[in-house]
Parts: sequence; structure tokens; C-alpha cells
Amino acid sequence: MLFNNYRYAVETVRKIPVVYNARGLELITRNDEVLGAWIEIDGKKGAVKAKKAVVLATGGYEFDDKMLSNHTMGQKFHRLGHPGNTGDGVRMAQAAGADLWHMNALSCPLGLVVPGLKTALQINMLAPSHIYVDQDGKRFVNEKMDNHTCIYGVNLLDAVKHRYPRIPCFVIFDEEARKRGPIIGGATSGYALNREDYKWSKDNSAEIEKGVIVSAPTIEELAKKINVPAENLVETVKRWNEQITAGADKDFGRPLEKKGKVAFEGREAPIISRPIGEGPYYAAELYPAILNTQGGPKRNKLGQVLDPFGNPIPRLYSAGELGSMWGHIYQGATNNSEACVFGRIAGRTAAGEQNWQ
Repeated sequence: MLFNNYRYAVETVRKIPVVYNARGLELITRNDEVLGAWIEIDGKKGAVKAKKAVVLATGGYEFDDKMLSNHTMGQKFHRLGHPGNTGDGVRMAQAAGADLWHMNALSCPLGLVVPGLKTALQINMLAPSHIYVDQDGKRFVNEKMDNHTCIYGVNLLDAVKHRYPRIPCFVIFDEEARKRGPIIGGATSGYALNREDYKWSKDNSAEIEKGVIVSAPTIEELAKKINVPAENLVETVKRWNEQITAGADKDFGRPLEKKGKVAFEGREAPIISRPIGEGPYYAAELYPAILNTQGGPKRNKLGQVLDPFGNPIPRLYSAGELGSMWGHIYQGATNNSEACVFGRIAGRTAAGEQNWQ
């Protein structure tokens, strides 16, 4: 809906020509000035001359595994957004001499993987009777983590066994939670839902049939199916139930009741913590599922891309997620806001440049 509004404003109202399926390859420079870009349209390579400047607005790099492994902790990343975010703008800016910032900053919930889909689906439990456990069957976090920073709750490296014991981790829940609704819950964004047109079943039954969700009549049998120590998982569930029944999560401080409004009001459990009740019992693997990366070429308040010494690269600008001003703590909806604001700033400043000859 938002993109359609942008598209209407640009193409219909202002009649600005837009070329789709155009891949950016490399910036064209002369004496350190950026004069244009090499692009590829429908498999044909060509050069585009810029009258005044080039504004890079190519989004993130979450679909570039090499770039992720070089700049972030963790492993087995999955994604929620568009597969076109492959880091082309980062490489183009680097080749032109750009400095980089925020390259280890990710907006990254946890998500589930459905075989056959290009992207993951974000978990969003509608019932409170659930917990997260690691590969040792132990609870490790307050499950009500800030949605955008879940990656930082799971990217712990075990320095003894040289593993990431929380990637994947598991959500454990009961029959009541299964019947409450889709465990992707109120999550309505993402490429899988809106472009691949995946329909998650209302009672999670289709995903159980596919093996995305594992079921068992007892916690012991569930532990064996997901290959975690049964004694640990049994003790973890027992401890959770006892603590919540007694009135407090003493281990990680997860609240019993919701206080105030939340980002997804009406689309998540109004009661935050309840004991895990009657079976059958269920588990699903959870992986880091990136919404977007924030890193890229560093820019100043005018939208100019800077070199490693803090000097503007002549005639090169950026806007949006590419080199976002946001670091690890992303604020809701502000990537869209930043794209609008810095798009205007970069456009206005670039328009003030003199035409090059």
C-alpha cells in the first residue's frame, strides 16, 4: 500500500520515468568525481550519464551471505524482505572510495522456514503459553525481546564448543497455543506473504503436516524429536510453569500481564505469560530472519557520501537503508521516514550541483 502511494506520486502525478529491473553495476568516475553509472537492464549493459550527481538508494545487503559473514555475528541467516537486496550499492560506493558505517547493525526478528519459499516468516505468538529454548533445551531469554533486535539475543558464540547454541533455537508451546491461531500471528509483512503468496493455516495444521512444526504427546518425546536433552527440556518447562504459577519469571523477567500499548496492538497475546498446559506439545525451529540491514556508505547531513577521511565524494549521494543513520536500535517505521527525509535532502543538495561537462 505504501509503495503504491509512492509510485502514484512519482509516475502518475509528477510523470517521472522509472526503469524497473535495472541492476546497478558500477559507478563511473573521473578525477574522483562521480559522473554516472553502469547498469544492466534486461541483461543488456549500458552507461547512464548523470547531469549533476548520482544518488544511491539501493537498500540493504541481507541477501549477500559473504557480506553478512564479514560484518556480523551469527550464522544461518534467513530473510523476510526482498531478494533483490544483494548489496550492490555498498560495493559500488566502496569502489568509489566510500567509508562504511553501521555494517553490523541489523533489524532482525526470529522466524520460521517453510521449505520451497525464498524467504522466512516472522514468528508472532498469539497465545502466552510458550517459551524459547536453546539446543541444550534450556531457556535463555525474555521472549518479549524488542522485535527488531532479536538477533542480539541469539548470536552468542560458545567459545568452548565453537558453536552457536541458539541458532537455531526452538519455540515450545502447548495445544491451547496451537489452537489460538497462526504462530506467525499478527505478522502481515514480508516477501513470503505478500509476493510468494504463502497462506499459513489458521490452526497451524498444515505446517505440522509439512514438518515446520513438530508435535509430540509428551515433553520428553518432543525433546527427542528436536534433538535436545530430554531431561533439560522437562526441567525447563517445569521451572517455567512453577515460576509463572507463583507469579513471577525470576529467571528473565518476562511480565505476566501486558502493560500499555504495543507495536502490534490487537495482534499478539494480551496476556504475556502463562504456564505451558495440556498437550500435545509443539516445537518449531527459529532462525534469525532479517527485516533489513542498516549499514553502507557513510553520509553527512546533506546526504553526501563520505570517504574514510570524512570528505564528501564529489557528486555522490545516498538515501534510505543504504548507509542508514540508524545503528543497532531501530525505531519502528523510521526506515521509511528516513528514506523520505534523506531522499529529499539528497535530491535538493544534488540539484544544486553545477552540470558537469
